[in-house]
This record gives sequence, structure tokens and C-alpha cells, in this order.
Amino acid sequence: MKPRPYTVVLIIPTGIGASIGGYAGDGLPVARAIAQTCDILITHPNVLNGAQLYWSLSNALYVEGYALDKFAQGWYGLQPVHQNRVGLILDQAIEPELQLRHLQAADATRATLGLNLTDYIVTDSPLGVELRQSESGASWGTIANPDSLLRAAHTLIHKAKAE
Repeated sequence: MKPRPYTVVLIIPTGIGASIGGYAGDGLPVARAIAQTCDILITHPNVLNGAQLYWSLSNALYVEGYALDKFAQGWYGLQPVHQNRVGLILDQAIEPELQLRHLQAADATRATLGLNLTDYIVTDSPLGVELRQSESGASWGTIANPDSLLRAAHTLIHKAKAE
């Protein structure tokens, strides 16, 4: 019988003022250290963010928060993939110059890192993103028009074959 790999899940919560993680991949040193002690490291965007694009960990599974929650509950299984087909959703409310910078950054990741970016879409209405912070320092965000976000995601998944 083949031994099961030693797997570690590294979670750094968001919105609670954690001293590491959640900004520009500043959880990366912790993730790199832990990755050296295990066969598989499962982590999420608060830990690595964009830094994973530059300092990838060959034994890390990078999972977004909702899927990580479902995995921890035993509802989802994880399977390593070589590369996902990624779609980009832009909020209709962002100004044209910022949209252009986002598209340029996406093109740069495609050209320099080889990411498989399928296409981009602008939401059919402004998302109404609001960020808040409590007196204790906890932060959260809301989206006033989640249906617009879901329609955009549906389009990317079904027309551009994003995963």
C-alpha cells in the first residue's frame, strides 16, 4: 500500500488584522517554510496572492477561499492541475484608465508567466463594491449587484471556456 502524502493546510484569515498574509503575498515566507516540511501544502490567496506567480511552490495547491472551506468540510476533493484557463472580470464602474492597466497587467502575465488567460468581460452593470472596517480593525466588503458578477462569470465559463 502506497503511503498517503503528508498534507498541511495553511490558512491566514482575512479582515482581522493578521500580522502576516493578506497583502502582496507577505505570507509567502511562512508558506515556503511549511512547504519544506510536507509533501503537499494547501493554501489560499491571502497567503500567497500574486507572489505565487513569481515564487511558485511545486508542492502547493493554491485554492480560493470558498473551495478551501468546502474542502475542509469534506464536500470537495482537490486534484492538482497543471494550469487552469482563467477568465478576467472587470467591474463596469472602474474608470477606463484603470481598466486599461488591468488589461495590460493581464497581457503581461500571459506573455511573461505563460498564464492561460482566455478572455475578459466587463460586467453588464456596476457591481457596487463597498469596503468597510470596524472599530476593532476587522474589514469586509460587499457587492450590491452580485447577479452582474455571476452573469459575467457564467459567460466566461460557457463562452470562453474559463475554469
